[in-house]
Amino acid sequence: MIKSAILVLLLLSPQQSFTQFTYCRHNASGSFESLCIQLDPGGAGETRFKREDGDDIRLGLTLTQSSKEQFLSVLSGTKYLENSKNYESKRKVADLGLKHLILESASGRREAEFNYSDMKEVNALVTFFEGLLTQEVLVFDLEWAVKFDPLGIPDRLDQIDRVMKSSRIMDTKNLTEVLDIIDRDEHIVNYARSHARELKAKLALIK
Repeated sequence: MIKSAILVLLLLSPQQSFTQFTYCRHNASGSFESLCIQLDPGGAGETRFKREDGDDIRLGLTLTQSSKEQFLSVLSGTKYLENSKNYESKRKVADLGLKHLILESASGRREAEFNYSDMKEVNALVTFFEGLLTQEVLVFDLEWAVKFDPLGIPDRLDQIDRVMKSSRIMDTKNLTEVLDIIDRDEHIVNYARSHARELKAKLALIK
């Protein structure tokens, strides 16, 4: 615990401290026209989904200690969005969704917009946040199924299983909580409850 606190202090120096970081991806197609995650230095914030012609969907998000350290690490790897005007690759790349990054601090605001970057440190940050977005969409969809489509839960659990096998889970907290709800709900079919229990056990190994 002490080592973790020291690491956070090293990653978050007084010269580079910030108050809020926002990662957004804007899509030309798909269920959501934009997906955003907003975090403070402590790893607390929210996820926002925007449907076309719809209201914002907001979900609270608090990273686990290890995920918070990874967040601070990938952000500091970009030197806190230094040289952000050069993030866009000069190569012709398919539309992967416009990324919009905002770093706010007492000393000002830094922003970056790009479709794809060749910079290794920028791609590390993108990979982390795309993983968070993927799992938060899964959490939202699974919570919706628990309330309105219980028979659709097994298919959604299979999807989560596939995502976990591809190592795209960046933080386990919200996903574990909704799987726990399914595990304890006797109104949900036993197969789904058993699968949720198995997925929780797998998540516990990657914390």
